[in-house]
Amino acid sequence: MPEPTTEDLERTRAQLQDEVREARGLLQDLRHEIKTARELVPLLAKERFEAEVKKQVAELAEATKEAMDRAVTKVNTSFENLAATLLGEDRASRRKGAVPLPDLFRARSVLDAARTERQQRQR
Repeated sequence: MPEPTTEDLERTRAQLQDEVREARGLLQDLRHEIKTARELVPLLAKERFEAEVKKQVAELAEATKEAMDRAVTKVNTSFENLAATLLGEDRASRRKGAVPLPDLFRARSVLDAARTERQQRQR
């Protein structure tokens, strides 16, 4: 192989210097992009974390509302059943022969009235 001429070496040197300059520029751009990415990653992670927390809080709120609604319905049903039993509207207690509360109050008032009348006659 023939030895390269001085001009060839200078052209190669100039070409290599251009490539090195271009590589340094690319490296600087890359470092800038890395810096930007490092600044953005915490922000994006925070946004994703906040979004996940909001989502889970919303799910918890919905589950809590449903549980509260079920509990209120259960309590209301219990009170309605108790009222039906006390007022004699409950068929099961009537079959067992339980006397409704209003009938007991009427009977008590009749007894009290009879006692009062008897006491007044005895005076």
